[in-house]
Amino acid sequence: MAFFDKLNDFAKNIGDKTTDAIETGKLNSKINAENVAAGEELKKIGTYYYNLFVAGDTSGAVVPEVLEFCQNAKAHYEAAAAAQAEIEKIKADNEAAKAAAAAQAAAPVTPIVPAAAPTAGLTCSACGAVNAEGTKFCQNCGGKLEPPAPVVVEGNICPGCGATNDAGVKFCRECGSKLETPAPAPEVPAKRFCVSCGTEMAPGVKFCPQCGQKNE
Repeated sequence: MAFFDKLNDFAKNIGDKTTDAIETGKLNSKINAENVAAGEELKKIGTYYYNLFVAGDTSGAVVPEVLEFCQNAKAHYEAAAAAQAEIEKIKADNEAAKAAAAAQAAAPVTPIVPAAAPTAGLTCSACGAVNAEGTKFCQNCGGKLEPPAPVVVEGNICPGCGATNDAGVKFCRECGSKLETPAPAPEVPAKRFCVSCGTEMAPGVKFCPQCGQKNE
């Protein structure tokens, strides 16, 4: 009988301890909740004084001790705002770079055609532009083009020194060598021009290469 009494006492003690633990747990939770609530109220107090500081309070409600905290808080807010602005700038720059790359990829590629090298032809005496053979007016400035005059060397060329002497001279004026009588110049056929457009025509050509007019 005594054994069962001891067993009942032991069970009662365990029950009491379990109840105490549960109650203690509830009380600890209440303590934490109350501390958090008090912290929220303190935040409200701080927010209230900070708003007074930002609004430029002149009533003296913000005491010097609190004023320092408000100034520090403002500095932290400003630093956070600057960091946020930097984030927005980075995002905007990235978006602009993506848009530019997309526009460049979508733009058609224009092949680069090298300029044609000027070909031999008539050189304009006014602007120096080279025009194709047979052109009558400069394609650059519109000036009239004249065919180049043939180069004519007058006088006798000394076979000894190569100096040019006047026609009819028998001895070279440079070295005194006897000059040979120059052979007569070959007969140059008279120039022919188209009766319709005036284009110069080569000997034997019957039809004008410029306008197609028949020339006798």
